[in-house]
Amino acid sequence: MTQDREIICEIRGAAGVVVLNRPKALNALSLGMVRELARALDAWENDPQVTRVVVVSTSEKAFSAGGDIRWLHDCGKAGRHDEMLAFWGEEYILNHRIKTYPKPYVALIDGIVMGGGVGISLHGSHRIAGDRYLFA
Repeated sequence: MTQDREIICEIRGAAGVVVLNRPKALNALSLGMVRELARALDAWENDPQVTRVVVVSTSEKAFSAGGDIRWLHDCGKAGRHDEMLAFWGEEYILNHRIKTYPKPYVALIDGIVMGGGVGISLHGSHRIAGDRYLFA
């Protein structure tokens, strides 16, 4: 079921569409979301059907409030430092990937944009900000 997935990556027409789908967590990025977005960008890079990437949010309050700090905190308390380091390392690699992506990368931003949300939006080639855009 797509409603249960944290991130939905699918082709719609000529666009690779990324839907951030954790509205209750203000679309805070999880390691799984980072990995799924990276996989989608890899798959779409050489797909002639995909001419652009569009990133949207299901939350009315936030595009993305950043990395999932609660999960990172819990990992730290549990001594799961390797998972924490994997998140930060893979997120920063993803940001660079977005910055250098060879196809147009369009982030439709509205609401709160913080931390990791900045990384997956402002590093892209195009950003469209709504009336409620709040950068932190």
